[in-house]
Amino acid sequence: MKILLATSLFLIIAFAYPNNSAAMIDIVPQKIVMEARDRGGDFTILNLFNKTGTFRIELINYEQNEDGVYKKLKTPLNPDFDPQKYVRFSPRQFSLPPGGRQKIRLSLRKPSGLPEGEYRFHVKAYRFADTSDIDQENGAVQLRMNTGVVIPVVVRHGNTHSDAKIRNARFVDKENNFKKELHLDILREGSASTIGKIEVLWKKDNLEPEKIGEISNANVFTDITKRKFKIPLHKIPPAEGAVLVRYYDDRKKKIFDEVVVGY
Repeated sequence: MKILLATSLFLIIAFAYPNNSAAMIDIVPQKIVMEARDRGGDFTILNLFNKTGTFRIELINYEQNEDGVYKKLKTPLNPDFDPQKYVRFSPRQFSLPPGGRQKIRLSLRKPSGLPEGEYRFHVKAYRFADTSDIDQENGAVQLRMNTGVVIPVVVRHGNTHSDAKIRNARFVDKENNFKKELHLDILREGSASTIGKIEVLWKKDNLEPEKIGEISNANVFTDITKRKFKIPLHKIPPAEGAVLVRYYDDRKKKIFDEVVVGY
């Protein structure tokens, strides 16, 4: 099985090209959450490459573990919901000029008798390599590989709920330099994923808090109840003041938890 390591669920599946160029693609938004009454959604594919390309949408299944590692599955994550049967895209395949964009409509048809809960799959958009993507180096022909991006799609059915706590937050010196990281665990509770951001803020007196670290896709899916995070800091907090760590859902404006961390 294929294993991918990522700091967030926005996964970039890319292959190095011999001449260091790449067929660049992006998907907006970086995740889709469909609540109980939703029956569809939209996302947009961006062609960031400097030539026209042919693109295709596929479904793919991943399982998450505590370290942010995603394992590709040959079967649906939950046997009660097979996205290949119940999810449709329009269009599924298309061409885009340089800098072009294409809106994709995702349609969902839930099976009758689907148990209450949360279900997940991933959408992969990739660009086909073409004959102009062949390089000649040292007398050998090297074919550039297809490249793509992957985002999660969360489908909620019936009444679901979630909450989360921050635990074991501590500053750690990075090896071979003078920078620090903030390590912590997020403990998830309930029948739904927690989908949000982690912010590290330095606060002093009445001054406006300063953000010194962030992870924008801090998702803890229903596969697990704990996920470990390492948050790079772009500034070492001064000795005075306090460091506040906040985990929140910016879509619902809900703060899951926040703690003050000593250093």
